[in-house]
Amino acid sequence: MQKSLDGLMERQNAVASNITNVSTPGYKAKRVEFEKQLSVSMGQGIGMTQTDKNHLPNGSKGVYGMKPHYKVTLTGAREDGNTVDLDKEMAINGENNIRYQMITQIFSEHLQEVLSAIKGEK
Repeated sequence: MQKSLDGLMERQNAVASNITNVSTPGYKAKRVEFEKQLSVSMGQGIGMTQTDKNHLPNGSKGVYGMKPHYKVTLTGAREDGNTVDLDKEMAINGENNIRYQMITQIFSEHLQEVLSAIKGEK
């Protein structure tokens, strides 16, 4: 969950930067992609560190090695070379906010269940 929230926060920062630079000539809109990478890294487990030269090597870092991928939009430039589409940025912002709220709600509900179990309430 934390890596999903981290990725969504990075995306929010990119969208905010894009909106801020909507009037900046030559500015190229940035996109943050992380869902596919997160899905792949979750399949790799938590990762292991090779602590001895005789251990089998493991290059996987699992979700802890995951970093969002930044992509620059080069198409759809206006006459001034700016590629920010304000309508698209607002749509991405709205979807991103919904995803963030959904994940925090799920986390909150899970935390409440854990706390209830600890207290012996359910």
